[in-house]
Amino acid sequence: MQSPQIVDYNSQIEEAARKAKCKKVLYLYDETGNREMLGVFSKNRAAEIRKFLQGKKLLNRLTEFDVKTTEPDSDFRY
Repeated sequence: MQSPQIVDYNSQIEEAARKAKCKKVLYLYDETGNREMLGVFSKNRAAEIRKFLQGKKLLNRLTEFDVKTTEPDSDFRY
């Protein structure tokens, strides 16, 4: 018979919150209105992608949200 274990996640949560950085999540809508995630990017990289999409006249299909995450930047090939 196993004895119950007490697991304290508070220290892990505090550490993750301390390491998290503010980033942008970019979504692109297609012709039918379906949303596809482009990825998670730093604010500077998101500005570069926004400028690229503006040149392609796709800026009106782009949405972005601020998130705080420990996830690394996604790859985006022009």
